[in-house]
Amino acid sequence: MLARYRLTLSLVILIAASLIAASASAGPRSPAGRPSGARPSAAGNVKVPWGSGVARFVPGHVVVVWKDRAPRRATRALNARLGARTIAPMAGSNVDVVRVGRGTSVPAAIRRYQRSPLVRFAEPDRIATLAVDPPITNDPLVDQQWALNNTGQKHEMTNQGRGFGTFRNGTAGADVDAPEAWAVPTHAGQHPVVAVIDTGVDINQPDLKNQLWVNTAEQAGTPGVDDDHNGFIDDLNGWDFKGNDPNPSPANTLDDSHGTHVAGIVAAEQNNNEGISGICPQCRIMALRIGTATSITLGNELKAINYAIRNHADIINLSLGDPVWSKAERAAIARAGKAGILVVVAAGNSSMDNDIQFYEHPNGQPPSWAPSYPVSYTLKNIIAVAASNDRDQYAFASQCQGVIPVWQCAFTSWGHDSVDVAAPGVDILSTVKAGLSLGHTYPNYEFFDGTSMAAPMVAGIAGLVLSEHPLYTGVQIKNAIMHSVDHPASLKLFDAWGPQTGLGKKPLTGHFTRTQGRVNALAALSGSTTNATPLTDGNINGARAFRSPVLGHLAWPADANDVYRRTLLKGTRYQVILNGPSGSDMDLWVWRPGTTEIFQFTSGCFIKGGPCPALQAVSGGRTADEKVTFKAPKTGVFYIQVNGWYSGGRYKLILKRV
Repeated sequence: MLARYRLTLSLVILIAASLIAASASAGPRSPAGRPSGARPSAAGNVKVPWGSGVARFVPGHVVVVWKDRAPRRATRALNARLGARTIAPMAGSNVDVVRVGRGTSVPAAIRRYQRSPLVRFAEPDRIATLAVDPPITNDPLVDQQWALNNTGQKHEMTNQGRGFGTFRNGTAGADVDAPEAWAVPTHAGQHPVVAVIDTGVDINQPDLKNQLWVNTAEQAGTPGVDDDHNGFIDDLNGWDFKGNDPNPSPANTLDDSHGTHVAGIVAAEQNNNEGISGICPQCRIMALRIGTATSITLGNELKAINYAIRNHADIINLSLGDPVWSKAERAAIARAGKAGILVVVAAGNSSMDNDIQFYEHPNGQPPSWAPSYPVSYTLKNIIAVAASNDRDQYAFASQCQGVIPVWQCAFTSWGHDSVDVAAPGVDILSTVKAGLSLGHTYPNYEFFDGTSMAAPMVAGIAGLVLSEHPLYTGVQIKNAIMHSVDHPASLKLFDAWGPQTGLGKKPLTGHFTRTQGRVNALAALSGSTTNATPLTDGNINGARAFRSPVLGHLAWPADANDVYRRTLLKGTRYQVILNGPSGSDMDLWVWRPGTTEIFQFTSGCFIKGGPCPALQAVSGGRTADEKVTFKAPKTGVFYIQVNGWYSGGRYKLILKRV
């Protein structure tokens, strides 16, 4: 059972990034910015982030994003004045990762940075999670690439515990129609650049070494010199932001081959009598290493996004996710959008609905969460990708079938408002670091499962579309992909948390993404570029005016949230009452003025007793009748959210002064 909770946050807005770890007050009110009256988290799943244990941060680190014209001399002086040491400083970057001085806490350092007019954002350095659950051409392994061309052929499955060499047959046509797309003539000489921001890309991998983006200024320049004056010396194919050097190759482990695997899905060389083919063989990979499989940090991610923008990448692939909403990350992706860059993001492997809050951290198991970021930002230049399998079902690990119940093997996350499309992400064969051998049939290659594999499928299709339409913006490419999906009747969903959510163990039907479709590369080449993501009332940007009382209706999964806006007056006490149908589970949230998205849980929200500045009040148990009472801390537009927690029905919402 989910523990019932009812809480009101304080009236004082504190710093979003604070990491003060203090217990919640047992009384009706608590210190500023901290939840009051909240029960401790149960050992099982929880609906709130605080105390869930799913967020991780680098101890002692702060990510500082300087304003664009902040003088470097002044930023260094501020770091020195605050006793902070810059880690791997980089010329030409407006992002510093600093280690706070002895005797200074991360929250205190953030408060001091945010007082400075030089600083745009300051946040803890969060640690993201990779979204992997670890003859058409003359490429000898292409027949194993069912995702490109599925004739129902026998293919090997990802080793998820039963060993190598297990096989299954897919369903003919459950693929992205890659050969048909390759047959369409495109503009000669087009080489779209896909920035793979990940664990690194092996620049010596035989199927990738000729597919890398090349910085021509450095290629023609002098070794040891920053020939193009971009702040990076000898950055021929990208940069290693983890090691602060020009070699973006990964560490020598299978897990750290994640980025190399992603790169091969996008652009492995075709017709070279070697291994596999990428879906976009004319694409070029900008290799940007931001960490290891266990440590993908926010600071390095921001630096890599900035690098991709400044060096004119066309597409960014982010096969990673985190439960923490980051203002700096959101701003960086939005800035990429202004540069015309499409950002392809994995939906996550939690088998959860990103339109609904849910946190689970079983003992001895990795955490699961929803919503995930960056997939849940409401940015036009993000295309969010769930995973499908070789039979056009939402993804589960193939090796499980026939051994344990399929619902327990489900992994793809989804979300009707937050996730756009599905793409193949199960039993995906691609490149790993050269020389890495596990005694497998295919040295230098491996099968992986995950939405991490589905995202680069879409990034590669985006490259094909851009090759055909060189003047398209990132948003136009996204629209073309979304408008051209296939709608197989078999695209049903298993929920690994079905017993907890009340959905059960059987396959589910419904609209689980914006399109409820699987991508098609051929159709995308002629897809419509009209807006594919109209505003809905399920988030802040589509909130409807609230005139009490409101009669509404939710219908999960296609309509999990209704959001209303209402101007409230400073110092006035309000009460919001929700009455829903018997047998349903609905939650009530109130968000403060300036909130960007629902579930805007910044870092402090994940610390029991920590500040959660966007959230004003929340009430959520296992019923559809909820009530919150609070005093407005300021005059402004507040947002009232009704959330159907894996359920729906008609409801009545009342706002009154008390």
